[in-house]
Amino acid sequence: MGWLMTVLILMALVSALYLFLIAPARRRPDAAGLIDRLYAHRGLHDGNQTVPENSLAAFARAVEAGYGIELDVQLTGDGRAVVHHDADTLRVCGESRVIRRTPYAELPALPDGSAVPLLSDVLALVAGRVPLIVEIKHYGSPAENAARALEALRGYGGPYCVESFHPMAVRYFRKAAPALLRGQLAMGGPRDPAESGAIAYVALSLLLVNALGRPHFVAYSCAADRNLSMWLMKRCFRPLLAAWTIRDQRTLDRARRDYRMLIFERFSPDKRA
Repeated sequence: MGWLMTVLILMALVSALYLFLIAPARRRPDAAGLIDRLYAHRGLHDGNQTVPENSLAAFARAVEAGYGIELDVQLTGDGRAVVHHDADTLRVCGESRVIRRTPYAELPALPDGSAVPLLSDVLALVAGRVPLIVEIKHYGSPAENAARALEALRGYGGPYCVESFHPMAVRYFRKAAPALLRGQLAMGGPRDPAESGAIAYVALSLLLVNALGRPHFVAYSCAADRNLSMWLMKRCFRPLLAAWTIRDQRTLDRARRDYRMLIFERFSPDKRA
């Protein structure tokens, strides 16, 4: 075998492996209640001035405005599923408590005086009136976070889907609830060292973790989605795509060309989606 043929075979094998790694699920559940909607990122909040992010007030405002809701779920020290983005409460609540190490009753209040909401409280408030994108955080055990969230969601009657940056959380849903619409969160652009290590960032940005969870959709930072994996995703696999986090109308209008679920924050979007 000549050297040229060897090189071609190796290139073909590498290409096949690459496509295998980034491929989404071949089939996905019905997503009719979730697509072509605008989703308020962490609820319709005001940057924590009077209506805090991931608060019952922010979720009530989103429901009243007719927006879908994106929210974050993690576990407290006593295993309760709460809706909060950061690993600790300092940025939002002004008092530092690591959530996964703190019993629910000891968490500080949000700036509006309300408690950090339980996932069950949010589900009761929304009551199926708008669709939900439930992000499973990676703090502690991603699989356990996913399992506890699923316990609360199983009895919920409204439209919802799940997503996570951590592929093992996505994989949990693949095994435990294969009929539930699941998504892999990923990002492009410059790496934030505080958010991820170099290897994890490359694997996520290029979607090389998709082989673990075989997501039904990919949720990507749409303003920085210019790489080979996303190019192939859009043109070869044509999966359902969710865009995060959109902060101006121009980005929203551009995202509408490829993305069917649009997550926005800090502006009032045109409701055409």
